[in-house]
Amino acid sequence: MSDISDIRKDVMTIVETSGKLARPIPPDKDLYSDLGVESVNAISILLALEGRFETTIDDTRFIEARTVNSLVDLVAEAKLAPGARVA
Repeated sequence: MSDISDIRKDVMTIVETSGKLARPIPPDKDLYSDLGVESVNAISILLALEGRFETTIDDTRFIEARTVNSLVDLVAEAKLAPGARVA
């Protein structure tokens, strides 16, 4: 999977499911302050992203990626260098 629209769709699904957000998520809204994602849900999102895309995402980079758009960028970066650690 290298198409950015496929990555965006999967990231959005993971954030909605693991973040326990029932409504559509605007991709530019802050997951924590605007949408209320809690730390335990953030960990679930991180683990689900790593599992789905078979990569490792640095915890600090993940925390700094506060929107769906930012998470898509992190995953896309990881997929450009398969097997690479996103740090």
